[in-house]
Amino acid sequence: MPTQRQDMGPQHTAVPPAAVTAIGNKIEAWTEPSWHTTFEKASMNEHEDRFRLDRVAFFGRTLAEYLQMFAIGIDDLRGARILDVASGPGSFVAEALALGLDATGCDPLYSQAAAEIVARGRADIDACRQQLRRKPGVLVYRDIDRFYSDKDAALAAFAADFRRRQGACRYVAGALPSLPFPDASFDVVLSANFLLIYAPLADGGMHDGDDFGLDFHLRAFRDLARVTRRELRVTGMHTWTQPPTPHPYRQPVVQALEQAGFAVTLVSSDYDDGCLAGGAHLPQVLVARRGPNGHHASRPSPASSKAVDSAGSSCET
Repeated sequence: MPTQRQDMGPQHTAVPPAAVTAIGNKIEAWTEPSWHTTFEKASMNEHEDRFRLDRVAFFGRTLAEYLQMFAIGIDDLRGARILDVASGPGSFVAEALALGLDATGCDPLYSQAAAEIVARGRADIDACRQQLRRKPGVLVYRDIDRFYSDKDAALAAFAADFRRRQGACRYVAGALPSLPFPDASFDVVLSANFLLIYAPLADGGMHDGDDFGLDFHLRAFRDLARVTRRELRVTGMHTWTQPPTPHPYRQPVVQALEQAGFAVTLVSSDYDDGCLAGGAHLPQVLVARRGPNGHHASRPSPASSKAVDSAGSSCET
């Protein structure tokens, strides 16, 4: 087991509480007491051929799931500053820190108290389970019991770590398409279960709305590129339909990354995301590596700076 070391995580720009609240109201519908009723109402009124969400559901994945879904190994992450974008109540950051990795999570709901976040995560897991029971064919998992047990484990581990760290430094409130970090802050940036999956239904996503269309995705991918020093990975790059097909946003976002100086490849993953993509071995993971002629950061890299929380104290692993 690696010895604990003093944290040297990246600095981040503080997000005004009002701004985070605005982000949360738009993306997460967080502050309204009727949000769960809204979720259920949308779920009951949709057509039966698609899994549909009227807002971003809040549940996460474990480190083991991350390694599989991103087609990456622990050794690929050692020595790197890692950012998990739209990380939700996942346990990746907690488990990565326990292994001695340098990981930070970013999500709009991290401005909220731990109890509220956990309640939201639990309710969203249950609401998704109810929709899948009503429409068992829209998402097909090889092991649905394992899928839910992983979500429960991720939420429990996240909750313990978030409470212990009081949400500071390692859990940063912020959202795409404008992340609260300087340019080239992280060696490796990961993002799953938000981009492409929440594209409008007409574009192959699950979102019953148009907040996250192609223009949003282009701005989001450009901002992910901005904070990436070395490598960006985004999954899944397919439509959320049965059967899945290449996502219509895939080529435009690839072109945007290439224009930013990244070499882009698409690789397969065995992760079971409910669209049979793992079994079909679709190229569902985008891997973008900054080339030697890529755009350089316009702001200083915080590599030699110590991350501080809002009270001015150093973060710890």
